This record gives sequence, C-alpha cells and structure tokens, in this order.
Amino acid sequence: MSKEGDLPKLSIKNMKIGTIGISVIVIGLSLLSIYILWASFGYIGPSFSSDVLNLQQSTLRAQYHLTEEPVITDPTVLQTPPSLRQFLTDNATSSSDNATSSSDNATDQASGNTQVSIVPGASTLTDTAYSPNPVEVTVGQTVVWTNDDSAFHTVTSGSAGAADAGKLFDSGLTGPTALTSKGKTFEHTFDTAGEYPYFCTLHPAMVGTVMVN
Repeated sequence: MSKEGDLPKLSIKNMKIGTIGISVIVIGLSLLSIYILWASFGYIGPSFSSDVLNLQQSTLRAQYHLTEEPVITDPTVLQTPPSLRQFLTDNATSSSDNATSSSDNATDQASGNTQVSIVPGASTLTDTAYSPNPVEVTVGQTVVWTNDDSAFHTVTSGSAGAADAGKLFDSGLTGPTALTSKGKTFEHTFDTAGEYPYFCTLHPAMVGTVMVN
C-alpha cells in the first residue's frame, strides 16, 4: 500500500506511450523547421549568386549614370579569357582587317610565300594545330600564318617556358600582327637555315616547326 501523500506511480506502459509521444512531437517540429527553411530559401539555385551580382552591377550603373554592361554574344570574345579581351579589336576593325588579310593572302600565294593554317579547334590540338607541320622553306622565303580558328592564338618562336621564347618572331597579343580573330595573318621571313620550333602562348600544347634549307 502506498503511504498517504505519495504521488501515484505511472505504469511502464504509460511511460512508453509518453516517450513515443515526445518523439513524435520532436520529429514533427523538425519536419516543420525543414519545411520553413525550404520555403524561405528553396528558391536559391546555382545561378542565385550570379543573379545577385548582376542586379548589384545594374543598380550601381543606374545610380552613377553609367551605361549598361553589354551582353557578349560574339563566340570569339566568349572563347577568349576575360583578361585578354581588351586586346580584341572591334567588329568593324576586324572586318576591315579580314578583308585586307584576304587580299594579302592572294598576293602571298602569287609571290610564292608558304602558307600555314591555324586550323579550326586548334586550342584542343597539339602538333596538328598548325598545318602543314612541319613546314619546309628555303632561305629568304616568307611563311604566312593565317588564323582559320575562331579563337585567339599566337605564333611564337621557341618553346613554352624557354628563356628565348619569342625572340626570333612573335605575332604577339596586341598590335596589327596579333591573331585575335579568324582571318588575321602573321608572317616572318627566314634568312638563315635551320630548324625553328614555335608554339602558341595562349595554348602551349599547340606546337609547330619551320625547316629552313
């Protein structure tokens, strides 16, 4: 018998039911929290950060009366690293240069200069990026490289990382000889017999050789 004033003891069955009830409540609260978080932040996708950045840029440009950043659709620009896009000429200049290059190519063929093509998709190639490769010429002959790819390339003497890279000839990253777009040309006259390796500074795996006899 229980003494007077003692609290009644719960049965084991009632204790189990109470524990289960508490567990169900905890699980329910957890699911509710997950639902609230999902409802609050579930719209955030992989493009959220870029969208926020673009909105900030647009707001700042409007605040300081700056023109909107142009949308880039030119595949040549998109395939060029952002740090090198400043070296690209505008479309009008490129068109003019391409027309001049075509005229120059016809003159080169008539004068017997040797033509080398930077083939489409060259940035994914190695010793087949320049065609023909190797190219054989005689002393005093000029080699004319034409960029037939849509990406920016260079024709640079030597090998990547070498101290003398670009010392003999280099189409460069700027200026009228830079092969910034399709149709641009670069040429070099070889006055001494020998074997002259060259490569692309933007895509070092692209390699070629000029054999001068």
